[in-house]
Amino acid sequence: MACSPQDDLESHFHTYLKRVAHVLEVAEPVLTPAPPLPPLPAQRQLTLTQERISTGLLDALKLGQCDLLALVGEHNSPVGKSQSAAGQLLYHLQFQQGLQLCQAEHPDPELQAWLHSIEQQKAPLLPGFHWNMMIAEPEIRAALTPRSPALPFTQQPGYQETVQAFDLFAQLHNLARGEIDTQPLGTQQLNQALSGLYQNPYLGRLFYSLHSAGHYLEQSRRFLQQLEQFDCRRGGQIKAKRLRNALQHYYINGIQHYLGQIDRQFVQLAPLLQSTLEPPGSKRDIMQAYRQQLALGLNSQVYVRYRKQTLEHARMWQSFLKRCDISPT
Repeated sequence: MACSPQDDLESHFHTYLKRVAHVLEVAEPVLTPAPPLPPLPAQRQLTLTQERISTGLLDALKLGQCDLLALVGEHNSPVGKSQSAAGQLLYHLQFQQGLQLCQAEHPDPELQAWLHSIEQQKAPLLPGFHWNMMIAEPEIRAALTPRSPALPFTQQPGYQETVQAFDLFAQLHNLARGEIDTQPLGTQQLNQALSGLYQNPYLGRLFYSLHSAGHYLEQSRRFLQQLEQFDCRRGGQIKAKRLRNALQHYYINGIQHYLGQIDRQFVQLAPLLQSTLEPPGSKRDIMQAYRQQLALGLNSQVYVRYRKQTLEHARMWQSFLKRCDISPT
């Protein structure tokens, strides 16, 4: 719950507004929790059923000239058939990379033409395997799920691991869309990325932190509208300076510093989320609410609203301090 004692953000806003209310000699406002964010839709609704590309035995033997038979055999084994969505993606990327390298190195034009045909058939399927990883792999789904409470003020554990994971997912997305990479693809880097997301609620709490910040700022602005009627003359100057001090100590030094941290973190993650969560046409409608709120980069509604409320809150105080002829610091 946003109003629990463990929520640093709610606690700081409560203290900030309580101090302002004390100077104004009015009742402090009651903060209400932010409404829920849209969840990531169910996996069964988002998973793509992929077409299977198969070849005859004699054609498949040609893959032996490209050192791909072992990879295919492992994929078709009982263990391979039970691979996770991430394992499926890695196999198909490795196979595609093997086809490309073999075409570049093998002198037989007939083999090259056959390999090129297989490559062209598989290429349109690769983004779908990447999509299935992003919406089916348990660690990724958990990371993408909004969750409370807001991130703590002192530090935001899990940030670096989240950036590293989604940076890798973006690289894999580029490969799935046809970017040629001669570096061999292995499981270790992908497993490290997924393990970095295991029981790591950072991203979901970042979503909730920005969402709550916009919500509390909007409630703060409604309360602070009474500053427009504040009388700055005579004795009002003393109160106005006390209000400025409350702003500086409780908002600028505390809340604003924290908001700057999570703002910078979201700005780094936003383009990675946008590129790696671009749904195929058949899944756009069901993903629309989630993407509009959280995964449209810096146009995500949770970020746009937070930025708008931050600026309007600042303008309200700037107008008050200017009218009362008081320095902001």
